[in-house]
Amino acid sequence: MNKRRHLASAMATAVVLLSQPSAHAVTTTFFDGTQTATLVGSGPTFDTISSEGYLFTYTLDKYSAVVRLTPVTWPDGVMAQSVIAGPTPSPAQITIQRVDGNVFDIPTFTAKLLASTGGAGGAIEVMPKIGGEDALAYPVAFNATGYYGQSFTYGMPGTSLLSGADSYTFSLYVDFALTGLTLVDASAPIPEPETYAMLLVGLGLVGVAVRRRKPSEA
Repeated sequence: MNKRRHLASAMATAVVLLSQPSAHAVTTTFFDGTQTATLVGSGPTFDTISSEGYLFTYTLDKYSAVVRLTPVTWPDGVMAQSVIAGPTPSPAQITIQRVDGNVFDIPTFTAKLLASTGGAGGAIEVMPKIGGEDALAYPVAFNATGYYGQSFTYGMPGTSLLSGADSYTFSLYVDFALTGLTLVDASAPIPEPETYAMLLVGLGLVGVAVRRRKPSEA
């Protein structure tokens, strides 16, 4: 009976340890040459690609007869064009979401201007969404006033509101590209190495105790 109680105690300890939340989430950093992208969707004014468990949907001015350069291509980044032709003109937009629909955070990103905003000024607006609905009353604005080829990098605490949503839409009235991106999937915690170590030590001690009790129980 004692042996059974010890084994039951060990199993209960294992369950408790493995259920402890992790301090580390899964972090994916874009963009590098090892990451591949697959086209998974296309429409009159957009394409959608998939990479590393994330979906990137970006606007393309497919109706326009104007030939526009594509200076940023995968794996250097994701480019969006402002839609100036066709029935539904729109700013350049990039929407990011997970394939599995889970929430995630964006602690850092780098955007590159593919047209000038130096005269009128400009801001990249980012709207977090949950279940298709805006998560904030207003989008988070990041200064993007500059000239063609200029890059802007943003991180914490400025990006603190880019968290806990299942999609994020980046918008700018001229063409731009995301050339750096850190995405954190906090919905998929990884057990800490210390958790496994504690589990192994606990099971080992229970095993020793059981072996020592065998002679007295015989």
